[in-house]
Amino acid sequence: MTGYSEEELRQMTPLDMSIPGEREFNETLFRELQQGKRQHYEMIKQLRRKDGKLIWINLYVFAISDRKHGGLLTFGMTFDITEKKQAQNALQTTRAELARFARMNQMVAVTGSIAHEINQPLAAIAANANAGLRWLARTTPDVGETRTVLQGIVHDAHQAGEVIQGIRAMFKAEGQTRVLVDLNALVREVLMLAQGEHPNSPVEVQTELDENLPPVTADRVQLQHVMFNLITNAIDAMDSVIDRPRILRVKSKLDGSEGVIVTVEDSGTGIALENIDRIFDTFFTTKPHGMGMGLAICRSIVESHGGRLSASPGCPHGAVFQIVLPIGGSAGE
Repeated sequence: MTGYSEEELRQMTPLDMSIPGEREFNETLFRELQQGKRQHYEMIKQLRRKDGKLIWINLYVFAISDRKHGGLLTFGMTFDITEKKQAQNALQTTRAELARFARMNQMVAVTGSIAHEINQPLAAIAANANAGLRWLARTTPDVGETRTVLQGIVHDAHQAGEVIQGIRAMFKAEGQTRVLVDLNALVREVLMLAQGEHPNSPVEVQTELDENLPPVTADRVQLQHVMFNLITNAIDAMDSVIDRPRILRVKSKLDGSEGVIVTVEDSGTGIALENIDRIFDTFFTTKPHGMGMGLAICRSIVESHGGRLSASPGCPHGAVFQIVLPIGGSAGE
């Protein structure tokens, strides 16, 4: 264990192999043992081997009365726990790495959510700004059209600000400010935005909206982005379809007397059965350049409103996403 021969050890004590800083503490304990102030002590410490290497030991020392000679004997046991200590250190290092990785994942999730949510209004601002420059670059600048695109830029800038405020609200400990939201109006608004983002996409939009649908209490900006994500995902899923009509169908209806259901259906490529349970997992994506954040964020938002978001294969093609939200509560919660 120590690298010393039996003869060498007979001329030494464990204190002689103790490392600086531990030796003084060991001497104090041993002195208290000799003075009868304690009957035993136990400690985990390091010893320096004859070859200079350090090992970890578990040391037990007991005081034993020598009644025959009237003296005091000490009995000590030393166990080499170097491998156990190394394993513990490795485990602690692994745990620290896992904790660091978890923190990094949280940072990535927050950063990804901000990038995901803010991308659409920023893209719209850039598109409107480019359009305005083109109107101004004409031989006779078109002031009216330029005014229109500038108004669009102002609107999109406000929308970007609302997105940031919505994201901040998601991470606040206090409750979010919520208002009564007309889901049908929100769906129509999002459909217009989505079609503006895909002006050349040959998608047929069909709506079946229950006009008697009651409003829900919700964060309007967050629900808007859930719907925008689901609808644009549906449009993207039909990009490669050439053998059947590209149909986007959005429905709303009552779910009994306590909730409402909004369904987004497409006739796209669908969801593979092996992915149906993973589609909402953070960082899981089937898109070549996807981050795997969109659907995870959508489910988190819906669940924060007391609802649920689910996905299922379409029949005979495509995918179906269903949002269920409760009716009730009051605005300003």
